[in-house]
Amino acid sequence: MLFIIFRKPGMRALNKIFSVEKNSFLLLFLMAILTPNLCFTFQKVSTKVKVYDEIFFTQDGLLPLPNNAVELTRELTIKSSHFQFPLKLAVDAEGNIYACCAKSGLVLKFNSRGEFLLSLGRDKKGKELWPSPAAIKATKNQLIIYDNDQQQLIFADFQGAYIKKKKMSDFSDFALGKNGCLYVAHHILGKNSPLITGYFSERKKISFGQPLPFPHSLPLLNSLSLALNEKDELFVAFTYFPIVRKYSPGGKLLAEYRINSPLMEAKEKYNLKLIGAGIADVNRRVGYKPIIISVKTFKDKVYLLSHYPYLEITEIDGLGNCTAVYWIDINEAYTSHDLVIQEIDGELKFYVSHSSPPDYEIDVFKKKNHRGHSPEEEIERWTEEIASSPDYYVAYINRGVAKHRLGRYQSALEDFSRAISLAPDSSLAYYNRGLSRSKIGDLVGAIADFTKAIEIDPQQPLYFYNRGIVLALKKEFAKAIKDFQKCSSLDQKMAAKVQEKIKYCRDRLKK
Repeated sequence: MLFIIFRKPGMRALNKIFSVEKNSFLLLFLMAILTPNLCFTFQKVSTKVKVYDEIFFTQDGLLPLPNNAVELTRELTIKSSHFQFPLKLAVDAEGNIYACCAKSGLVLKFNSRGEFLLSLGRDKKGKELWPSPAAIKATKNQLIIYDNDQQQLIFADFQGAYIKKKKMSDFSDFALGKNGCLYVAHHILGKNSPLITGYFSERKKISFGQPLPFPHSLPLLNSLSLALNEKDELFVAFTYFPIVRKYSPGGKLLAEYRINSPLMEAKEKYNLKLIGAGIADVNRRVGYKPIIISVKTFKDKVYLLSHYPYLEITEIDGLGNCTAVYWIDINEAYTSHDLVIQEIDGELKFYVSHSSPPDYEIDVFKKKNHRGHSPEEEIERWTEEIASSPDYYVAYINRGVAKHRLGRYQSALEDFSRAISLAPDSSLAYYNRGLSRSKIGDLVGAIADFTKAIEIDPQQPLYFYNRGIVLALKKEFAKAIKDFQKCSSLDQKMAAKVQEKIKYCRDRLKK
């Protein structure tokens, strides 16, 4: 997010920070060749998302945020030299965060403020308890760590003291219910294999759930993540499809939800095409786009973690209705791994483990406060300012930003145009107008505005980034590459993110 502080000529400083939307284009650059549609009887994919030259768009031309979108801001980042892939998380009843670090053989404990508390994974004699911890869960009384090398679940207290272990292998995820049942999503070996096995004891177990039927790649395409709510109802989220199932503690299917999200539907459509290609070509049975990275429950809600082209946490209620979509667009390439949720002082906090090579970190996100005002209130505020000072160009810019956030792009464009007429040297006005023009499909006009903004202020990396996106949309790939390279040279933090765009453009030039 780019922040600009404005001063009104001849007046005291406003002492307000006005945010300008960056990375307006939420595009999914895909590298594999698309193949004809393949339909399965178990599900009907009905989506308004269209595919043009391997870039996903909606009918409006871009991937929009839903009406119930809630923007996040990064509050803090937890770092450690021990963090490695996969970086899985758990949270105990006291709000402490546990991160398992596979290569180091450790589980690191932090408080909710990100302060390091304890390193777990060694007994009193220094012997490793879990050489390769690959997953972790926390219940009311204990931690459960899966050790990948020994292929077993290890139960320990919150200080790391060993309790017991259970042999377990070949699974996607697990969860422990209050009833003592250990639910395990074993890898699917055949069309008749159960999705879930529930272990009540060594001798008593139940199996339930039907896998999604595919002609190949059953274990991968039926990858799952599991979460239990306070009623011990089990939520099963499919990694590569926007589908969540709810089961009773005894394994009865209570509901199946299809998540209504243009971005998820776009990825699903892409995955279905790859599945079709993989029937005839074994080499095409890779490259599926993850849709739901992790599922977690908190109070009466269910949260689904997703990433690319931006970080997204979808909140659904017990009936499968989407109640909020928390999101943040991040400059660097961002791959999320896991999620835990807390409520601190009445405010939701999302702890997300991620990798931005070569770094592995835990980011803490919270709801972004847009200066304490809704977009509607901002429009009213700046309209009053315009009434008293009709030549104050800053008021038009900020009213335009508020309109843009509400999706009123044409009206926003008019405000930015008025600001330009009052202040022809305002690069910000041209840049914002370029974003709004892009939203209504005026790509030629958007390029002209971004170009003018660059002429006025050639040191802003986002000006080059967004012009590069529009040039790529117009198939002017060589020019787009130059803009992405310039963006990277101006802001090294964006280097990893623009590399995927550069690779996409270079691949298109080879065809």
